[in-house]
Amino acid sequence: MNYFPNDEEKELLKFIARYQYININDVQYFFSSKSYYKKRISHFVSNKFLKRIKLNLVLDKVGMEYLSLFGIAHNKLNRNQKYFPRLKYLSNLGAFYHNCNTVTFTPSFEMKDREVYTTTARRYMGVLDIRGIDYLVYYIPKKNDKRYLISVVYDIQKEAQYQNIIILTNETSNIDISEFCFGKNQTLILKDTLENREKLKYMNNVDWNRILDKYYPEAYLAEYNFCDYTNRTNKYISKFYFLDTEKIVRIKYFLRESRDRNVDIICDNEIKTDIQKYLPN
Repeated sequence: MNYFPNDEEKELLKFIARYQYININDVQYFFSSKSYYKKRISHFVSNKFLKRIKLNLVLDKVGMEYLSLFGIAHNKLNRNQKYFPRLKYLSNLGAFYHNCNTVTFTPSFEMKDREVYTTTARRYMGVLDIRGIDYLVYYIPKKNDKRYLISVVYDIQKEAQYQNIIILTNETSNIDISEFCFGKNQTLILKDTLENREKLKYMNNVDWNRILDKYYPEAYLAEYNFCDYTNRTNKYISKFYFLDTEKIVRIKYFLRESRDRNVDIICDNEIKTDIQKYLPN
């Protein structure tokens, strides 16, 4: 067994230097062989490249020294137990998209001006660059109360730079979409599942024109903000890849002001029920 890390293992060490922690279950995202890496992790722990802290791995003395040979610095380990769930989540999200060629994740600690309290107190987790489009990402755990939801709303309200928002949550039922509408380009609310994280990789790669041609051959790009396509007479069509509160509110306003009109919606079955809650007709 080779004592020194190979390319995959070096990427793992660099990742831990950046994020401080990685859950042992997330190590799989760095290895092409799922059976081989467990032996290598044991090797690195026994040779002090890595150290186990419960179910997580952190850099050990030899790992720090090894990375320093390549001029790679490491973030000092934060042992604050109140901050640890956030660090753990950032690491999990970063690991999931580490080897993805369509999504790049920038964690919040690399975005914030640490000298400005109002910035360091922000709730966002980071930015997902999905095929060149930036989305500011928030996470709402199931256990958080109404006060936390209000703090996220306030945080997005004062956000001026990013016009696309993704809110990952364990439970969508406690979110009132009328409160989560900010006049942004998109505000997407989705359950934080592996399936939805996988779907995010392809969000900006859907051939909507091909879908449109099948059902609406006479439709064209719309100049309106409440729909995506129209036949330029009386047909309006909106596409939903995820639940988009901004689009829902714009459609509701249009239908309220134009009671003799309707809007067709293209979406998959997973979000159809959620959309029908807000747009029953």
